[in-house]
Amino acid sequence: MAAGRSFPWRWVIAGLAMAVIALTVLIPPPGTVREVEIPEDTSETDFVEESEPTCIPDSIRVLVLNGTLIDGLATRTQRQLLGSSSDSMVILAPFDPSNTDIKPYEETIIVSHLADVSAARVIADILGRPFDCIVWEVPAYDVPPIVDVTVCIGTDIGEMIPSIE
Repeated sequence: MAAGRSFPWRWVIAGLAMAVIALTVLIPPPGTVREVEIPEDTSETDFVEESEPTCIPDSIRVLVLNGTLIDGLATRTQRQLLGSSSDSMVILAPFDPSNTDIKPYEETIIVSHLADVSAARVIADILGRPFDCIVWEVPAYDVPPIVDVTVCIGTDIGEMIPSIE
């Protein structure tokens, strides 16, 4: 055998171990929350996230469900949403409006079926609802949703929707 130097495997393994330890210390494991230090000269309200949508989607697929005892409210709401389409944003309603399983809903609920709630925020804005009425229901197993947003109309919005004439 040659008396030459062999590859320094010990140093490579030691370097990899140091890299793993450094990454473990610097990057927290998934599901943990790291405390954010707030400078003393600012207040916590300076860090509040904006409530406006960051990007407006090109199209929004909406399903409207009537959760009230007012007949035709889902149809009226769907027409209002479809009428608010513009050149930059199209609102689609791939299904006829129908009723919720349980009635009556006291408050309108807007369900986002996408991880990004921008589409739900646009719908909430059109209907004059606060963003806290938005909830998530993202489909499992990476199955694309049939609609982007479902609106379950409550009695709080009943008088606000114009009647069909």
